[in-house]
Amino acid sequence: MKKFIFPVAVILMGAGAAFATKVTTSNRAFVTAYRIDAVSGQCIDAKQECSTQTGETCFWSADNVTPLHELSGTMCGEELFKPIN
Repeated sequence: MKKFIFPVAVILMGAGAAFATKVTTSNRAFVTAYRIDAVSGQCIDAKQECSTQTGETCFWSADNVTPLHELSGTMCGEELFKPIN
C-alpha cells in the first residue's frame, strides 16, 4: 500500500503546482500607461496599456523610444513592461 500512496501523492502535488503556476502567469495586471513630458516634466496619459509583469520595457507607441510608467499619486512611478500575449 505504501508503494502506491507515494507515487500518487507526487503526481497530485505536481499537478497542483502546474495548475498554480498557470493561474499565476495568466493573471496579468494591465494598467494605464503614462509618459514623462520632456518639456514640462509632467506625467501625461499615453493612451495605451502596459503590464506590471517584468519583461521588455513598454514604449510609447508614438515614438517607440519613450518608456512608459505607472501613475503613482501625481507623478510617474515604476516603469511598465510590454504586455505578454
